[in-house]
Amino acid sequence: MKKFIFISFCLLCQVSAMAQWNTERILTIGRNALYFEDYVLSIQYFNQVIKIKPYLAEPYLYRAIAKLQLGDFQSADQDCSEAIERNPFMPQAYYARGYARRRMEFYKEATADFTKALEFSPNSLYLLMNRMDVRERDKDYEGAMADLETYRRLSPKTASIYYEKGRLQLSMKDTVGATLSFDKFLQMDSASCLGWSARGFLKMQKKDEKGALSDFSEAIKRKSTFFGDYINRGILNVQRKNYNQALNDYNEAIKLDKNSDLAYYNRGLLRANLGDNNNALSDLTIVLKLDSTNNEALLRKAMLENTIGDNRSAIKDYKKIIEKYQYFIPAYSGIAEAYDALGNKKDAFRYRQLAYNIEQNKDYLNRKSKENIVANNKMAKNTQKSNSGNKTELFNRFAAQNIDDSETESKYENSNRGAVQDKYTDVVNEKSFTLTYYAKTVENRQTNIFYPALDLYNKQRKLSSILKITNNEIPLTSELINSHFEAINVISNQLSQDDSNPDYFFNRALEFALVQDFNSSIEDLNKAIILRPNFMLAYFYRASIRNKLAEFIKSSADQTSTVSNDKSAIDKAKKIQEENKSLFDVEMIMRDYEKVNALSPDFSFAYFNKANILCTQKDFKTAISNFSKAIEIDADFAEAYFNRGLTYIFIGEDGKGLADLSKAGELGIYKSYNLIQRFKK
Repeated sequence: MKKFIFISFCLLCQVSAMAQWNTERILTIGRNALYFEDYVLSIQYFNQVIKIKPYLAEPYLYRAIAKLQLGDFQSADQDCSEAIERNPFMPQAYYARGYARRRMEFYKEATADFTKALEFSPNSLYLLMNRMDVRERDKDYEGAMADLETYRRLSPKTASIYYEKGRLQLSMKDTVGATLSFDKFLQMDSASCLGWSARGFLKMQKKDEKGALSDFSEAIKRKSTFFGDYINRGILNVQRKNYNQALNDYNEAIKLDKNSDLAYYNRGLLRANLGDNNNALSDLTIVLKLDSTNNEALLRKAMLENTIGDNRSAIKDYKKIIEKYQYFIPAYSGIAEAYDALGNKKDAFRYRQLAYNIEQNKDYLNRKSKENIVANNKMAKNTQKSNSGNKTELFNRFAAQNIDDSETESKYENSNRGAVQDKYTDVVNEKSFTLTYYAKTVENRQTNIFYPALDLYNKQRKLSSILKITNNEIPLTSELINSHFEAINVISNQLSQDDSNPDYFFNRALEFALVQDFNSSIEDLNKAIILRPNFMLAYFYRASIRNKLAEFIKSSADQTSTVSNDKSAIDKAKKIQEENKSLFDVEMIMRDYEKVNALSPDFSFAYFNKANILCTQKDFKTAISNFSKAIEIDADFAEAYFNRGLTYIFIGEDGKGLADLSKAGELGIYKSYNLIQRFKK
């Protein structure tokens, strides 16, 4: 169970009936844009609805959700308040406002909002976990524990709740209770690396080195991707003088997180202890790039520089320490040693004299200065004497969890679509391919995205721009959004004069899809296909848009089911109806792809997309067959190797899967290597 849950794009909102069809349609298109992470575009649609019908609550709520994703928490809070003012019986609005307030660290206000939402849905595990989270952040551990016990009562088979309980008990200094909770977690789910890792940390705190080492090893055996497990095992291996194993552990930690300054620091100290001074120096240099405030690393670096004879660099680093701690005796001694090595006896004597003066006058200087000279120099003395090669501070998984892992940046700032991904590679298939004017170029990806029929169509200049094949679409800027609305108007005027031209309908379908109006896009594609029954590109694009629309509808239904916990007969019947509709949608999509391959048997992307859909239907054997067909057509189809590799691994054929992931990495999908390291253990 995640400690807290990301905001849902759909967030259970049911659009109320509107008097005018156009505002309902605008709201629906805005929700499409919201789901597909085009937040700026979605806000424009919700602005239109608010302008036409300012008394409606829903557009304020949806606009708030879009703003949350863009990091505009204060404005999202205001929009939620506007929604609540118009309709105080919207639990979703209280939830969204609580989420915004949690991100702004207004924990008491967030707790109040989640409590209000729970009045409407008292059995919502989703809301309960969020309230537990903010209570914990507010250090209301008793309240958080009460929520946790309620959750356990409502869902007694959820094993991970014992992990959460143990973590809370650690915050409450109840190590005995935490041990019992982690033991219970492992009894219920011994396959989870999380339980072994948590108990290992607790044993490490209790100085049970042997038990902690065993538990971290069990976590790693279960394919833990948490770099802290490797760091902690590395520390334990150093303490037990298993230096080679410790070095391997630190190497693995760095593979999992190249920004872990603690992993580099530990490895640097170990390398220094083993006499590998140049590599140790390299590691400490990286530590300081990642964290320029790490004075201990700076001191270690200076000491190493003196050791290898890079005395001028050592002097420079020691002086940086003195700038921060002007009475730090070891820095003066280190500079004196460096000047001695350079043959500068005069400056060496001067710095030794300064160190001596500080030592002789430390009581007076302590009274005159805010700097605790005695404590600082005692700490430095211990640091210099240390030869174990490990940092005594263990890596705290639970402290790491208090970092807001829902922190995201605007995709418009970093050119990523939607929220920023996790540090570790997600075990998720590469997306299906589609047609668009805009695509993010993936460097070194060797998949052949050239197709003669598409190239010929582009050369005929029947469209607004050059059409591309991609599975990496990019969001539109406000300026581009406006240009596509204008393009829709222009093409509509053309169609009013000539409605027998399939290329006009195809062109407008592309424009509608870019502004997330999928229903209008499908209507135009239907007309284009009627007018030109062998229009391969239109079949391919219709399948792609139908799949997006089906995905959005299914996600909306899933989110509603997840949060409401409503098991009424009406809802069960509705769920069956939605499942039947989903099966029908899949059938229609697959028919379009089959038509594409009938018209163009060498169009590899249709096979790839079919395989992705078959994976969602759990027809893995047929999916593998379609991935293989795509590879047969294009031997450098990186995404097909990647997805086929994951599918093989999912059905237990690890050897074939790892081979495919290796090939995908060779062809430019470098995240494959992270997965190979994890799956091969």
